[in-house]
Amino acid sequence: MTPLPTIKHVLIASTAALGWIGLLIQLPLTIVNSRAQGMTLTGGIIAYLSFFTILTNLLVAVALTASLWPRSRMGSFFSRPSLTAALAAYIATVGIIYSLLLRELWNPEGLQKSADVLLHDVVPLLFVAGWLFAFSKTRLPWKIVLPWLVYPLAYLGFALIRGALTGRYPYPFIDVSKIGYASALGNAALLLVAFAILCLVIVAVGRWRASKVQQN
Repeated sequence: MTPLPTIKHVLIASTAALGWIGLLIQLPLTIVNSRAQGMTLTGGIIAYLSFFTILTNLLVAVALTASLWPRSRMGSFFSRPSLTAALAAYIATVGIIYSLLLRELWNPEGLQKSADVLLHDVVPLLFVAGWLFAFSKTRLPWKIVLPWLVYPLAYLGFALIRGALTGRYPYPFIDVSKIGYASALGNAALLLVAFAILCLVIVAVGRWRASKVQQN
């Protein structure tokens, strides 16, 4: 008899499915918008993948899907406490930055609104909740925050280089063509500091949760 799925599995599967739905809705919307701006199909796909929101939701969707089979090689890899904690920090950053800096800049409707809510609100909230209550924790070392910075640093480098080559920047706070390099780099530095602080909070919460489990 097949065992019934646990709440953990339902949460993981639901979050993964919603993430994939949001990503699949957003892909044609971005391509259509890019083609309207004179870009090729390939350029539209690259534009789609140039957003931190898309890349991070894609990482989360892949990780959650793989973790549904924890005994597989990929499932074991993506279920590691150090990786799930890092993903919690990344996807939380997506939701926080969008809410604080970007939400008021536009008013999406229809399918765009659905994708917007899924990728910036629903998936971040569900993943962080899943990490907090469903995923296993361990007392991660504080210095693990340093390698976690590689991903956002690499993304910022990619976004700035692509912007210099194409004149297109994914976010207004790093749009060199409008605010200049000094302001763009200053904004990037502030965001990296804020991200590092968030990572420290994630590590602290993970260590606390791990200690509570050990005591029980």
